[in-house]
Amino acid sequence: MSHAFAQSSVAPQRPGDPGYDTLLAVASAPLHEAFGEQVLLDVERLDRLGRWAFLLGTMHAPDGGRPDLAGSVYAERAAAGGMSDVYVALVHTGAPSREAETADADPEHGPGASGDAGSAARGADSPERWRLVDHAIGPSDVAWLEWPQQHAAPRLLFGF
Repeated sequence: MSHAFAQSSVAPQRPGDPGYDTLLAVASAPLHEAFGEQVLLDVERLDRLGRWAFLLGTMHAPDGGRPDLAGSVYAERAAAGGMSDVYVALVHTGAPSREAETADADPEHGPGASGDAGSAARGADSPERWRLVDHAIGPSDVAWLEWPQQHAAPRLLFGF
């Protein structure tokens, strides 16, 4: 059995769990890079299955309202109503994927969407080295629907 699928069930990660802070930092790095403290994230799910983890959250302003994206690369899309408050990320610990070699700037996925923005992230609370595989900021559709096939990630991690 492949190491990537050795764990048979999805394990929800919660604040205080070993490695949670490191995993969350890697998964949410693109959001912080794009908006700093202007946009915060409520984590709905941070699940792990073997060497894979999936983050699903809702973006909001510090006051709890909708995020103000004026002045960002997302401003036009948000003004046109083509942006949700969803943020998703897929992270992996292990060998780099082919997507890490082709990082590019994309308004839906942000700078370095497929790169390894968190490749150097190794926290004191986790011996694992997590790497960002993919993410989507404010997708207008289910951007992660194709991730199992695109990244050879286990479908169970995404709930489908």
